[in-house]
Amino acid sequence: MSRNSFPGRRDILDQLLHLRAADKLGQPFLLTGPEGSGKENTALEFARLINCADPASCGPEHLCESCIKVLGFQHPDVRWIGPAPAAVKEDEVRDLMVSKIANPFHQSPWSATAQLGIGDPENPGPLTIRSVIRFLRNRAFQSPFKVAIVADSHRMNQASANAFLKTLEEPPPQTVIFMLSSSAEGMLPTILSRCQKIRFDPWPEAELIPLLQGQSGVDQKTAGQAARAADGNARRALSLLKPGAGIYLDWATRLFGWIQGSDRAMAAIAADELHRGVISHACELDDEAAGTPEAKPAKDSSLRRERAIRLCELLNLLYSDTVACRELGQQWKPRLASASGMVAAAGPKRKTGSLLREMALIEGSRQEIDRNINIGLSMAVLFEGLIDHVERDKGTWTG
Repeated sequence: MSRNSFPGRRDILDQLLHLRAADKLGQPFLLTGPEGSGKENTALEFARLINCADPASCGPEHLCESCIKVLGFQHPDVRWIGPAPAAVKEDEVRDLMVSKIANPFHQSPWSATAQLGIGDPENPGPLTIRSVIRFLRNRAFQSPFKVAIVADSHRMNQASANAFLKTLEEPPPQTVIFMLSSSAEGMLPTILSRCQKIRFDPWPEAELIPLLQGQSGVDQKTAGQAARAADGNARRALSLLKPGAGIYLDWATRLFGWIQGSDRAMAAIAADELHRGVISHACELDDEAAGTPEAKPAKDSSLRRERAIRLCELLNLLYSDTVACRELGQQWKPRLASASGMVAAAGPKRKTGSLLREMALIEGSRQEIDRNINIGLSMAVLFEGLIDHVERDKGTWTG
């Protein structure tokens, strides 16, 4: 394993370490903030640091046994769980952990569709709330603290949230519980009241660029372009650096052009292609791109949803850039250089208020897809609504 730490947020790690020094780790933590802002890696890195067996000499060149186990998701006193199907298999969980070891920003394929379930009373399964409750009840086996990290905690269903309340109210001694969420909306007030809340902002560009270089091996210029395009979202920035990422950017850019040009036929075809899990027929794929997983048909529903969500994120980025183009004029610096010409052409023809409302529509559709709403229907309604806004701005809308 080449990695010797999790890429967490240094300022928040220092805050957590200060609380540990002051013996104030008893109350559970709720880490909130946008996707890709480093919540999970910060929690994992804190778990590594407070359980390090040899802080004086453990470092990049020589890691202690405890740190190696945490980095490999094999530590008996550190447990990560996230949303998963009720029938998830042990080998699927192992595959997920292998992916997270290879890429600390890897997102579970079930994060957008599954819930955090309560689990069976006798055999709760590896990624359930009951498995975490059992884990926390036992004394630490190897290290000073037991640490439980609950990713996407806003996806707890009613049963699992109620089951976890008692543990959150009275955590066992020498335990640390991290609840991670991009939005606390919908979480039980009783859970929120039991947690210390720590807010994460998007990564500053100055911190994100070296992180991207370290994770992907790209040069500073390429990392800088991805950092600006991702708007502080490390997970999105890394996805933009993948070999097949250009497919989605090409698709989003073409879709943006169809919407601004009121091409309802092409927008409708795009919605249907998203529903069927195929890449747009209009995208031009070179040999390298055609061989990537991103170019293959998405047969699994979670992959189709992930594809639609990524397209919504890129589409919103293009709209955000259009707003910046209108407002900043000659001081505007495009975040997506390949789409700068199209954005610059669209900006003067649109109204800022309309663009902002359209961004809200796109985000609303992204959330609908995240909640398992029909992909094709949601996208078709969205694209029609966006074109209506374009035609209102141009004075050509007929109702």
